[in-house]
Amino acid sequence: MNIDEKWVGQAAGWKALKGGRDLFKRGVVVKAEQRGPLVTGEIAGGAKPLRVTVRILSETDVETVCPRPACRRTGVICEHAVAVMLGVIHGVGEVSESSDRGRSGSAASEKALVENALAIRVDLPPQFPKGLPEGGLSLRMSKVEEEAKAWDGPLTEWVEKQAGGKVPPMAGLRGKQALDFLKVLDGHRRVFAGEDEVRISTSGVPIPMHIALDEDRVELGICSSVLEHGEVWYAHGELWLWDRDQHVMAVVDVSGVLADRQWQRLGQGLPVFVPMKSFMKELAQWSSLAVWDDDSVLGEVPVKVGTPEFHLVLDGSTQMLQAKLTAKYAMGVELRLGLFQGEEMAFPVEDPKREGHWIERNREAEDEAAGVLMRYGFQIVDSEGGWQLGGDDAVIDFLTDALPKLEQDWTVRTGGKLGALKGNLVRVRPNIEVSGSGEDWLAFDYGFQTDAGQEIPKEAIRKMLAAGKKTARTKNGKQVVISSFDAEMVESVLRDTDPRQEGGKFYVPQNQGAFLRRVRDYYRSEQAPMPDRSVLENLPETIRPVLRGYQEDGIAWLSERVEQEGAALLADDMGLGKTLQTLSLLHLRKGKPSLVVCPTSLLGSWADEAAKWVPGMNVLVMHGPGRKDYFEVMHSADIIITSYALIARDLKKYRDLELGIVVLDEASVIRNPDTQAAKALRQLQSEARVALSGTPVENAVRDLWSLYAFLLPGYLGSREDFKNRYEGPLSGNRPDEHIMRRLRMRVEPFMIRRTKTQVAKDLPGKMEQILWCEPSDMQKKAYQEVHRMGVSQVDELEGGRARMQMLTVLLRLRQASCDLRLLGMDGVEDKALSEVSSKLEMLVELLQEAKRGGHRVLVFSQFTKMLGLAKQALDAEGISYAYLDGSTRDRAGEVKKFQQEGGPDAFLISLKAGGYGLNLTAADTVVHFDPWWNPAVEAQATDRAYRIGQTRPVTVYKLIAKGTVEEKILKLQQRKKGLIGAAIGDEDQPMMSGISAEEMRDLLG
Repeated sequence: MNIDEKWVGQAAGWKALKGGRDLFKRGVVVKAEQRGPLVTGEIAGGAKPLRVTVRILSETDVETVCPRPACRRTGVICEHAVAVMLGVIHGVGEVSESSDRGRSGSAASEKALVENALAIRVDLPPQFPKGLPEGGLSLRMSKVEEEAKAWDGPLTEWVEKQAGGKVPPMAGLRGKQALDFLKVLDGHRRVFAGEDEVRISTSGVPIPMHIALDEDRVELGICSSVLEHGEVWYAHGELWLWDRDQHVMAVVDVSGVLADRQWQRLGQGLPVFVPMKSFMKELAQWSSLAVWDDDSVLGEVPVKVGTPEFHLVLDGSTQMLQAKLTAKYAMGVELRLGLFQGEEMAFPVEDPKREGHWIERNREAEDEAAGVLMRYGFQIVDSEGGWQLGGDDAVIDFLTDALPKLEQDWTVRTGGKLGALKGNLVRVRPNIEVSGSGEDWLAFDYGFQTDAGQEIPKEAIRKMLAAGKKTARTKNGKQVVISSFDAEMVESVLRDTDPRQEGGKFYVPQNQGAFLRRVRDYYRSEQAPMPDRSVLENLPETIRPVLRGYQEDGIAWLSERVEQEGAALLADDMGLGKTLQTLSLLHLRKGKPSLVVCPTSLLGSWADEAAKWVPGMNVLVMHGPGRKDYFEVMHSADIIITSYALIARDLKKYRDLELGIVVLDEASVIRNPDTQAAKALRQLQSEARVALSGTPVENAVRDLWSLYAFLLPGYLGSREDFKNRYEGPLSGNRPDEHIMRRLRMRVEPFMIRRTKTQVAKDLPGKMEQILWCEPSDMQKKAYQEVHRMGVSQVDELEGGRARMQMLTVLLRLRQASCDLRLLGMDGVEDKALSEVSSKLEMLVELLQEAKRGGHRVLVFSQFTKMLGLAKQALDAEGISYAYLDGSTRDRAGEVKKFQQEGGPDAFLISLKAGGYGLNLTAADTVVHFDPWWNPAVEAQATDRAYRIGQTRPVTVYKLIAKGTVEEKILKLQQRKKGLIGAAIGDEDQPMMSGISAEEMRDLLG
């Protein structure tokens, strides 16, 4: 495909576009070309250019390869990839001297330099680096009979400039001249000191440093291990670190922080003390320079993510709008969003309201604000942070649909012309009137009115829309406008409710009332009244004193929904007390037996929680062969608890029972509506139905349809209709914003969702980090063999057989990435751990480090055999653990053992067994040994530790084998993340689509 700047911005996002455009404007792109779907290029900087590759698989699927560590870790379209693509679009010009540290010339001269490169060997003194930095460096150089490589280019250039193109057999360099020569050898592969090969790197190497807090000072030092195993010195704004064991020289530009005298002290192994304010102002630079020996001390610094106020300045006409968007954190702390050039303000900044406290930049809030403009079609058009929106329809949509809401949340200022234009616009919106009801029906009508409340004839608006217009002129010169969303909303209401029309009114089933009232309140800018909390007075004393405010709201809301519509979806984030709120509801509604259906692993938990919170209620657990003895007495129970595994088998017994409320815990179990359990549950007769799920949408929008097919049969229409109207349009990478909002309004009346961020602001932060693991040579060989044979077998099959074979191959590739013993290979049992599982070796090291630091760890894996191998490894190292998989009999005992003070160092848990119902706040570290397709499942597991009751920051590590299918799984997660969260009003909700055959083939590569 032919790429343009608009597409690049949409694919990469505005932040990457900003950085890439800045790089391109500086003239550092020295090479850029496109051949079919492949874009390649080079960016000047350092001793050799940065080589970047972009592979455009489709309009919405792009892979990048960038050598910078930060870019390589995330796999996203980075600013370097954007700069290269802009080079393709606009062409590559001359490289400026200032941007290339002395390297100049065009792309053609760069190419010629590489083509004329010489294969050169450099021999440094055997005592290297003795004598540096001030002393001399004697060396030998010689041409060798080998093919010259790209990394020979910089040294060839040095020979050309310093020795007239002839390789000098001997050279003597001193001081800065010697150091500059060593930097030329960055990446060169023929450098020796005696018999040892020497490597030199000038980019991406962090400095191992000690850090400690001392009242209002920060103590810094070079880690003692660095000084013990090598040498350190500082010269000319750069720190030089020599590792004598690995024969590696790292050169780090440290000119952005500290003074020369302080670096001189650090180079001598002495500590330096920096005022807290100075250190915090330079924290961004430090984060890219240093790796701390104990970064937990930084958690002692009072830093909070800021809540910026957004200021929007608008000007223009109905044909074109110009905008500037600013995030204001405090007086004098303002950032222009969309700015391509200039220094960004250093964060964190001092909190002007609290001395000694700091404010961190809220990039998520900034991105969301910029995303609002981008969703309505605004594009960044200049280097001063200017945004622009063109086209009559797009401008009118923004002015009538988005701007009124933004004026409530942001500070909005309009220019003179636009102010007059706004005053001439008359916005027309739908008006829903619910006018009467019977036992099972509801009457309503709709019309149109202006913001001032003036009625507009329905036929006039219909005629305007039928002509394909959204605007018309009145006799007095005013411009009547209706937004696309409002026009579509009327049609959607009529289609969703499928009314019958009689006597000028519309009649629908009673269960559509909540939706109609939600639409009515939306257009009246009214909030639904808070549920009546007086029902809480009927709760037992075991519950009332412990309830938090949001839980009280949740119980009142559940009671109201059950009373009025007979259906509710409690979708609170994990750890916020859905079980407690539900038991409270069942107590308030006791009379007929209520049925709780949950995963088998949670039967005991529900029984325990019921005994704790509602001890006066008669609870009956229906499980195991002995349950048949209790079928005849179920009618006398207050709460019956059974499992999804048994509900279909015992359906007749429950169908013949008069039930009060049917509760589904972990309701995402029925996300597939064709399972036996889902079908059976839809056949139950009850006064009300309630679903509980911390992840109401795990795989796709269709999960919502399945939940509502249980809660309110027919409410979201037929499966085919839902697929056409919602699932299809929302399944792409750029879903329709209007359809997303309509779906949200459709499901909101029956769903309540609160996240930890909203209700538990004192909960400590959760930090995630990917730990890349290099497979052993034996693992790589086995992996490649499994891949070769597997792909060959897949290519020979078609249809369902091919899909099954792909799943089998992917399973074996994932096992090979973890531990060769999972494959059942001959001859691996007696091999060293480092040969059969470099990842398990890394886990042991991580657990040893955690134990030393007083941290306790949850370790999740999908493979129970892998957990068994981990047990053997931990036994050998003296690391204590608790253990849980599907076969564990005393689940509660293992949890209690781990949670007690002084409990085991680690808890080994199978992902399937440990994803639900556990509260493991004794841990402050979580390790995912292998990635799962669905990040929602991983998030469920992580939240065993990250929940109410946790008092420490939680660190989450994902162990990922480099160069394997695990890397591709991470990219797949990233591409699919976030869509459904927007649909249910939770932008942070992790999800991903079910894996298609095409995606599986991409994973197989």
